Amino acid sequence: MNPAGLRLVETKHLKMFTNFSLALALLAAWPVALLAQAPAKPAAGLSITFKVGTASDTATVPNVWLYVQAGQPATPFVPTGPFTAEWQGIVNADLRGDYAFEAELNGAVKVEVNGVVVLEGATKNGVTPRSKAVRLSKGANALKVTFTNPPQGDAYLRLHWTDKPDKPLPAEPIPSAQLGHMPSLETARGTQLRLGRELFLEHRCAACHTSPSSGQVAPELAMDAPTFEGIGGRRHFAWLKQWILDPQTQRPSAQMPKVFHGATAEGDAESTAAYLASLTSGGSISSFLQPFKPVAAVANAAESPAAQQDEGKNLLEKLHCNACHNLHGAPADPKKLSLDHLSRKFPGGKLAEFLRAPERHYAWTQMPNFRLTPEEANELAKLLLEKLPTFKLPGPPTDPAILARGKKLVTSAGCLNCHALPHTKSELAAAPLTQLAPAKWNGGCLAEKPTAESKAPQFRFTAENRAALVAFAATDRKSLQRHAPAEFAARQVHTLNCAGCHGQVEGFPGVDIVGGKLKPEWTHDLLSGALMDRPRPWLAARMPAFSRRAEFLAPGLAQFHGLPPRTPAEPPLDMELTKHGQKLAGVDGGFSCISCHGAAGLAATQVFEAPGINLALSAARLQPAYYRRWLLNPQRIDPQTKMPVYFDEEGKSPLPEVLGGDAAKQIDALWHYLRLGEKMPPPATQ
Repeated sequence: MNPAGLRLVETKHLKMFTNFSLALALLAAWPVALLAQAPAKPAAGLSITFKVGTASDTATVPNVWLYVQAGQPATPFVPTGPFTAEWQGIVNADLRGDYAFEAELNGAVKVEVNGVVVLEGATKNGVTPRSKAVRLSKGANALKVTFTNPPQGDAYLRLHWTDKPDKPLPAEPIPSAQLGHMPSLETARGTQLRLGRELFLEHRCAACHTSPSSGQVAPELAMDAPTFEGIGGRRHFAWLKQWILDPQTQRPSAQMPKVFHGATAEGDAESTAAYLASLTSGGSISSFLQPFKPVAAVANAAESPAAQQDEGKNLLEKLHCNACHNLHGAPADPKKLSLDHLSRKFPGGKLAEFLRAPERHYAWTQMPNFRLTPEEANELAKLLLEKLPTFKLPGPPTDPAILARGKKLVTSAGCLNCHALPHTKSELAAAPLTQLAPAKWNGGCLAEKPTAESKAPQFRFTAENRAALVAFAATDRKSLQRHAPAEFAARQVHTLNCAGCHGQVEGFPGVDIVGGKLKPEWTHDLLSGALMDRPRPWLAARMPAFSRRAEFLAPGLAQFHGLPPRTPAEPPLDMELTKHGQKLAGVDGGFSCISCHGAAGLAATQVFEAPGINLALSAARLQPAYYRRWLLNPQRIDPQTKMPVYFDEEGKSPLPEVLGGDAAKQIDALWHYLRLGEKMPPPATQ
């Protein structure tokens, strides 16, 4: 296959990571019993089966990537212990040609292509020798990879290949878009179990049906709901009443159930809302707000037209609110959340307060924190409200008897099993999870048609979701006590709609490459909102924060790509190499990196449209392997990049006077220079 064809295939599905997480829902929506009748059509990704003793688990993954920390389970559905992992599927080649494979791993691996073993060996934290060239046919070629975990240390595997086995260029990951598999009863079953577990976690079932917890439990078991403290000062009584009466009439995707039923439902909702409306003291958000460095204060920020516009203008477009919400005047998308309720939901000034710190009263909210300034929050709230109708909303009842009834309902109906209220405890004790036999999962909260006498909350699950929950119930449910970071990342990428911006908005790379590109420590700071410097301050778009999820999501994204949750320590800086790197970054005898990129306090010298990221930020951000692959041939990763290709297929540089023109040595020298960060001496500008 020619390089251009490979690059096109590699970037064909930038949403592969998200497609994988979406498959958890899509496959489970397909009844397992009907799968055998489905047409034989390959699906994206590969099937993978884990075996631990007599236990096994099958899932669908996008690539031959795996990272399991020592002492942790390979997946939530198998216990901790020695395991094997077996990937099966097909690898598609655009053209008939010769390829070679190699693996970076800790453990043992066997790679079979079209039934022939092409690579086999065991390595302790190393790279296998490159295989001999193997001929792949045009189109689908059978692929099977078997991995056995090592006796000690973390288990990991990253399979690479090259379409130029006779060249000295390093191997690279197989593009996920070229991998596929045939759906089976096993993959459908595994997908259904994962959907059932996700639904159980997302709907906070364990808040009522408690289960023993120890060790690395699923992080979502700690997921909260909006606190009741001060809620009366943050929400209108009329909205609270309608929300409590039937949440899904206000938001079809609401996870909160309909709690009150029958003839007294409306009165119960009104009393509950009245009591909650009386809770008006909850503290200020001022101590909770995260600092934000305005664009104007960032060193080397470009004076682009977008940066010169008033910050409060067109905020809806700048923040790409339409990725998740139906904006006023735009065609309604049933998959997005409406904003038509805002004037009924928020009292005066409270919408702007919410926009500045959405997680203040709800740590696990899906609404991100954009670190808005007060002026931005006020302007955005104004934009969101100005075209909505105004209502003369009724005030809450103040009758002490109604408030007392509402307080009793809050404590007895299970509200406090999910929602917190200081100094008040729930009086509802549902059956523990261990006492819920699978047969009971067809009634109560999961009843298809609740009876008039039923007091169970009504979640209105679809038939497919109920089937997934029932399938999950039939397991030992020990998966709730196991945390698999890569699977957590896949769930959250889907839940948070990361692909709504990533791969769609300029400056937001496809979410499928993030974990393999960025160091988990930097990703954590980015997701938590602790990162003060924006790498691309000239972009109007802004990466938001999901602070509660950051500590789990950042390492999970890395492990999803077969990389460790913490970046391994690098060798000490070689100061002689930093000098070579400084020369290579400059104009005089170098690659003139400074033309497009700033270097610490030195601005780019010949910016066209927008500058590249400041070189001082690169080493803190980028995974070393990704950096080397990018610098060697950036267009194999992103055909649309403006970054030029400097090195040829023989591993030679156009600058033979530096380190003998050896591409690998020059790339390494530049990395040592980048590791200096803000301390890097400026490269030559002429």
